[in-house]
Amino acid sequence: MKNRPGVAVVTILTAAVLGFFFDRPLKAAGPSDSQIKAEVQRQFARLDRSAERLTVDVKNGVVMLSGDIPTLWLKEEAIRRSLKVDGVQSLEADLVIPRAENDAALGREVAKRIRDYDLYTVYDSLEGRVRDGRVLLAGAVTEDKKSSDLVERIAKVKGVQAIDNQLVILPASESDNRLRVVIATAIYRDEAFTHYSMVDPPVHVIVNNGHVQLVGFVRSQIELIKAESIARSVFGVLAVENRVQLTGRAQGH
Repeated sequence: MKNRPGVAVVTILTAAVLGFFFDRPLKAAGPSDSQIKAEVQRQFARLDRSAERLTVDVKNGVVMLSGDIPTLWLKEEAIRRSLKVDGVQSLEADLVIPRAENDAALGREVAKRIRDYDLYTVYDSLEGRVRDGRVLLAGAVTEDKKSSDLVERIAKVKGVQAIDNQLVILPASESDNRLRVVIATAIYRDEAFTHYSMVDPPVHVIVNNGHVQLVGFVRSQIELIKAESIARSVFGVLAVENRVQLTGRAQGH
């Protein structure tokens, strides 16, 4: 009978010690390198066939991607999806985008993608330059969505190596919206502009806090002067910068 208290004490201590450990669950091991690699490859299979052909190596959670990929958009998407895979610690990418025939051909394709964008209107203005496959995108748009949409469209052009997006997002303003509509409507209702269309406008009207910028190309000096005169006559306009240019044909006369 004298040993029983000791047995009881040992039993209680054992239970206490076990409880101490059970209160701290063991940390589950993360996915292995082979599991990470398999998941990255699954992500690429969902993305595009060309992404499936990329070489994927994983070592201690570091993903290494290499190979040719047709567009900047696919390159950035492959990297983004890889980094989202569970267990990835970091990423090294050696992904090559084949170059376009030349910058002039690439510039024409980029310009076409911009023109075909449905939300690009008379109230937006874009200027672009291509050098060594790198696209500089400048100008102003009325919504942040337009900026992101345009960057994506350009990134999907084969041969584009990088995009420097310097687009200005015009601030939301009821008074600026009114000025845009009044100025553009007055310009394209004027007899000097009846042969033009606001669907494919030669003059774009950019308004930022009451400051108006006219951008584009026209065929005659009269049209250039008339556009500026109309903009300056609208009540509420604080300043006008006329950046409208004459087309080559008009300049030659």
